[in-house]
Amino acid sequence: MMKALILWSSRTGNTKSVGQAIYDALPCEKDFIENGRYKGNYDEYDLVFVGFWAFRRGANMEARNVLSSIHNQKVALYATAGTYPDSPAAQNYLTAAAALLPEDNILLGNLILQGRVHSFHTNTRNESAKKVHPLTPERLKRLQEAEKHPNEEDFQRAALWAKEIYHQAESITIKK
Repeated sequence: MMKALILWSSRTGNTKSVGQAIYDALPCEKDFIENGRYKGNYDEYDLVFVGFWAFRRGANMEARNVLSSIHNQKVALYATAGTYPDSPAAQNYLTAAAALLPEDNILLGNLILQGRVHSFHTNTRNESAKKVHPLTPERLKRLQEAEKHPNEEDFQRAALWAKEIYHQAESITIKK
């Protein structure tokens, strides 16, 4: 039987809750650990899920450090972002995170779900932030929608995705 590691980083609780749905869905021995706290050996796992919150066109710093440290693994990435999951920005977050993985890994897939954002984006902001990210009607609408996520439908989607990744990983062998 396979053993999985589900890692997560979360600023608002979104990614942790999606990671919990992934953890609960997997039919194997598994561990659920915050990215910044994992100092162990990846070799004891057959599959590694790395979760992150979208930050500056990629993963947050703890997840970036983890991604670049994984070797010779089957890996799946999951993330949360205030943007719409089918947007170019969302896909750019996933692409940038995947680029951090050393080439000796096998990336089995990725998933990004919408989630509420830190209050910085909607509350009082400094002038620089207002210029970089003006609160347009479209942006406000997206942020208001993000407040509803992740929701039960998102958790079900994450669970189904995790099971698909797990079954895909069962058919792949990596020599360790």
